[in-house]
Amino acid sequence: MDNIPEGSVDMTSMLFVLSAIHPEKMADVFKNIYKVLKPGGVLLFRDYGLYDHAMLRFSKGHKISENFYVRQDGTRAFYFTTDFVKDLCEESGFTVAKNEYVLRETVNKKEGLCVPRVFVQSTFLKPESTAS
Repeated sequence: MDNIPEGSVDMTSMLFVLSAIHPEKMADVFKNIYKVLKPGGVLLFRDYGLYDHAMLRFSKGHKISENFYVRQDGTRAFYFTTDFVKDLCEESGFTVAKNEYVLRETVNKKEGLCVPRVFVQSTFLKPESTAS
């Protein structure tokens, strides 16, 4: 993040990004985003939620750790709870404007399939000023 000046960004989005990052490095991601956001800046977040249909389909041997899996193509997928995301953000200094599960059904008409999808969708704010 050396090429983005601190406090220079109004808004950023993380859409299905964090789930591919190892859980031990997720806090650093939020800390880096917090640094580049201006006071009052917004972080929009959406990613896979715990018990999403894709998570439930994994066979044995694909689980790396709690809520963290590897797909057949080698990519990784983490499945979030709202509490997990909230804790990561608050530890980095963000305040929570919205943090909820979004439930959707994906329909494949040709195959006659309807699968439940679970996502976590959140809006986090960098405070206008920090208390001293």
